[in-house]
Amino acid sequence: MLRPPSILSSACEATTINDLPGELLLNIGAQFTNLNRNRDLANLALASKRWRPIAQEWLLIEPRFNLTFIDGYMWEMGHRSHLLSRVKRLEIWSRSEGRTTKTMYVSRTGVNVYLTDVAYTPTATPDRTRQEAEFMEICETQIQHYATNKRHAEDWIRALETDIVPALFGVLLCVLPNLRELKVGDAWLMDFPFFANMRSPSAIANPPHPWSWKHNFLSGALTAILPHLTVLEVPSDMTTLMCDHSMATLFDFRRFETLREVTLTMKAIEGHSILRIGTPPADPREIFTKTLETLRINEATHITANFLNELCLAKKTFFFPSLKRVEAYHIEHLEDTRARADIAQCLDPIDDVRAMFRDAEVAVYLYFPPWTMTTWDSEGGTPWRMKTEPDELHRGECTCYQKAMGPFGVPQEPMDRFEVEWDAEGDAVMV
Repeated sequence: MLRPPSILSSACEATTINDLPGELLLNIGAQFTNLNRNRDLANLALASKRWRPIAQEWLLIEPRFNLTFIDGYMWEMGHRSHLLSRVKRLEIWSRSEGRTTKTMYVSRTGVNVYLTDVAYTPTATPDRTRQEAEFMEICETQIQHYATNKRHAEDWIRALETDIVPALFGVLLCVLPNLRELKVGDAWLMDFPFFANMRSPSAIANPPHPWSWKHNFLSGALTAILPHLTVLEVPSDMTTLMCDHSMATLFDFRRFETLREVTLTMKAIEGHSILRIGTPPADPREIFTKTLETLRINEATHITANFLNELCLAKKTFFFPSLKRVEAYHIEHLEDTRARADIAQCLDPIDDVRAMFRDAEVAVYLYFPPWTMTTWDSEGGTPWRMKTEPDELHRGECTCYQKAMGPFGVPQEPMDRFEVEWDAEGDAVMV
């Protein structure tokens, strides 16, 4: 005999996911962590009115956006100031492609040579931003509070009219009290003059060109994040930034008090990413803070092994007592890297690296692409992010390979990707 449905069962059937409390819906939104997170959250916002504020909140408190939209993001946060304290990670990307100019000159042999112009081009404030009087007033108030002196405050406020992007970026860093991770590895360094305030003593004495990239007034923004930043990714694309040959290294992160994870390119470490005859490798003790736990080197080259040896020696003398892991993502495949190391009489990028890290009791991961690969050419972001989704890493490798071949070039057979990882005891780890 069939029984009529009970009142309880009818209520259960009518319940949907939209009936869950807001806290659970926020936890569901937190599960979107893939590389297409922004698109997925945007689609979620279109699903229903119930999901719209959930998706918007996660887009704001876990931001990842193109630097072009920094004013839009800050405007949105200005209307939701209660979310400022919840932002712990800031991820911004930008591109140099199509934004640099080249100058042609004729060499002595009559060959046309094209050189990328070394220039910093400021961006004037767009009309739509200038018309937001209340927004601009709030920015000026924050600048007056965080600028290190009156001169810097005046320059910073003037930049709101003449050089809007770095000016707003500096304000954004100041108004995020709980910011712990600054990830701009997939960006053009020229877009972030803020990093000029982290220059090493040798880079201050011999400043990189163009000199106009230096924005001293943003030192107040650096002071605001020095005590609590734990993760820092330096922009990988250093196009048009020219370093002096006498510069030992570009950056100095020793003023950070709690920095545990640092990512930067080999060019930022050595200035030229080549072995300069008669000069020793850069000294990691003059670059990184003693709290360093993880170091990630992007666009690594044949001289990277020499620098890693200096790092391991510093670890063995207890200068970096917390160092646990190092990752090196090379710019060329293994065969070319080894050949260049042999010519330059550098340490072997595999055998010697394994031995030095085993002695220092530090885990190490090495990646060699099948073809010359740079972050800004892969169109998929940084290799360590793409590695979380193997299909994305393969797609980035193919993109770099196709660009190298050119539309009319004769295709060459790419090499195989090579990855290897050893734990702190020198034992191989499956990758």
